[in-house]
Amino acid sequence: MSDLAEYARRLHENGRRGYKRSINACGYESAHAALKGVRAAIFDVYGTMVNYWRPGFEARETREGLLLGAFEEIVSRFGMGDVLAGMNPGEPPAKTLNDFYNGLLALNHQKSAGKGIEFPEVRVEEVWSVIVMMLKRNGYDVDRHAPGNAGDFARYLGYTYNFFSMGRELYPGVVDALKRLRGNNIALGILSDAQFYTPVDLTLLLRDQSGGAVDDYNELFDVDLTFLSCEYGFVKPSEVLFRRLFDALYEYQITPEQTVFAGNDLSVDIKPAAALGMRTALFCGDDVMLFGGDADVVPDIVFDSWEELADKISFHGEMET
Repeated sequence: MSDLAEYARRLHENGRRGYKRSINACGYESAHAALKGVRAAIFDVYGTMVNYWRPGFEARETREGLLLGAFEEIVSRFGMGDVLAGMNPGEPPAKTLNDFYNGLLALNHQKSAGKGIEFPEVRVEEVWSVIVMMLKRNGYDVDRHAPGNAGDFARYLGYTYNFFSMGRELYPGVVDALKRLRGNNIALGILSDAQFYTPVDLTLLLRDQSGGAVDDYNELFDVDLTFLSCEYGFVKPSEVLFRRLFDALYEYQITPEQTVFAGNDLSVDIKPAAALGMRTALFCGDDVMLFGGDADVVPDIVFDSWEELADKISFHGEMET
C-alpha cells in the first residue's frame, strides 16, 4: 500500500465524513422497462455511485462556507497559518488558501479556453503543486509537515481537501448490484469526471459496503474499461473519453450498442452516450443529484435504487430496437 493510500485509509477510518440527509427518488420517463443483450455496463462515479452532496450545498453562501471550512482544516493540519498570514496580511489564512486554489483553477480553464480546448480537465494535484511551491518560497517546511513522502505532498493536500469538502458514501446496494452484474457475465467499467483520489475513495467505500469482501475497486471494474477525466485532460461530455472507451470495447469485441452507460446527468451522461450509439440508464434515486432535466433526451431505462438495477440489465436475449 502506498503512503498516500495508507494516509487516506487512516483519515477514512478515524474521521468518516458521512452527512445524513433524506434521499428521495424521483420519477423520469424511459424508453424501456429493461434491457437485454448487454455485454458491458459503464458507470459514472459522482452522483451515480457516490453520494457527494452535503447538507448546506443547496445555497451558494452556505456551500462556500463549507468549502472554506475544508481549507481551514488543511491550514490547521499542516501548519500553514503563519506562512499564509505572512503572504497575505490582513486576510484569514484559509481564505488566502481558498483564493490561491480557486484562482489557479480559473487560470487553468482560461488558458484552455484561449487554446480553443472544449471541456478541459485540470489535474488538482498540479494546482496543489503550485501552491506548495509558493509556500516553500515563503519559508514553509514541507518535510516537517508532510504525513508521508514529501514528494507526494500536493496529493496529500488534494486528498485532504476532497475528504473534508464533500460527502463520501456509496448509495445503498452498489456493491451487491455490481457483483450481480459481473456474475451475469457483464463487463464493468467507469467513465467519469474524476481525480487521482477517485480510485482511492472507491476502494475505501466499496471495502466498507462489502464488509471487506471487496478489497480493491479493480476487483469489480475492468481496468481496461476505466476512464478518468484527469488522465485524459477532458471532462464529459467531451467525445474524447467515449472514443477511448469504444477503442477498449473493440478489444473486448463488444459494440457500443451492447453497452449501457449509467449516470445521473441527462446532459453530460445520457445525451452524449446515446448520441454515440450506447444504451443508457439514468439513476433517479436521489432527487438533488439528478441534473440536466432540460436535455432533449429519453434514457433507455431508469433506476430509482441500485437494488433494482441488476434486474433491469440482462446479458441474455436480443437487443431492443
